[in-house]
Amino acid sequence: MRDGRIILLMGAPGSGKGTQSSLLESQFGFTCISTGAMLREEARQDTSAGFRLRQIMASGELVDDRTVCAAVGSQIKSLVAQSNGSGANLVLDGFPRTVEQAMCLDQLLEEIGMPGPLVLHLDVPQDVLLRRLARRRQCAVCGAIYSLASGPGFAGLSAGGGRCRIDGGTLVERDDDSEGVVSRRLAAYETATLPVLDYYRKRDFRSGIYRRLDGNRNAAEIAKEVCDIVLFFADTAVAA
Repeated sequence: MRDGRIILLMGAPGSGKGTQSSLLESQFGFTCISTGAMLREEARQDTSAGFRLRQIMASGELVDDRTVCAAVGSQIKSLVAQSNGSGANLVLDGFPRTVEQAMCLDQLLEEIGMPGPLVLHLDVPQDVLLRRLARRRQCAVCGAIYSLASGPGFAGLSAGGGRCRIDGGTLVERDDDSEGVVSRRLAAYETATLPVLDYYRKRDFRSGIYRRLDGNRNAAEIAKEVCDIVLFFADTAVAA
């Protein structure tokens, strides 16, 4: 995407956003950034937003929409400036989480002359999400994600754990993947994030689009669809 594009990979915990983000990074050279990373980076800067973030983080309070939008906006503008006019291709993870943040992003993209975001919604039934998260394991050393389910790259793992194929680290259950926590996370997603999806479905963004992807498939099938969508928009941009 020569002129730059922002892709929003949206979906509930366990929907496979991390897998598809890695694909976009390796296949198309997108820069994958998370809200948490943005906030930590901005907090280190000598700016008014950085100062405000340091105060909030020190107090343990939740970061408000206005502050999150300021930090995200600063990071996006910085990456666009670094692209030297070739356009910044970004995947946003964890933003926007509210309708207010979605509106802020729309205004920012309009301001800097970028098209509206390409929203890829990985839609997975809740019962499937619960099974996936119950089987998910993470390397205690490098953080790589594995599954107890059989499939490419995961063969041989058992309920007793296993070892990371990258560094041999022990595979453990994430604290936020315990049954009680998972139920709360999915409930929070339903409350906070579904209105954001409705916002993107209903609002007519300049050059933006919303696509629902069936996330109840294997990662390779989803990856092929993601690639097809990205290539379509890349070709459309060149033709224009």
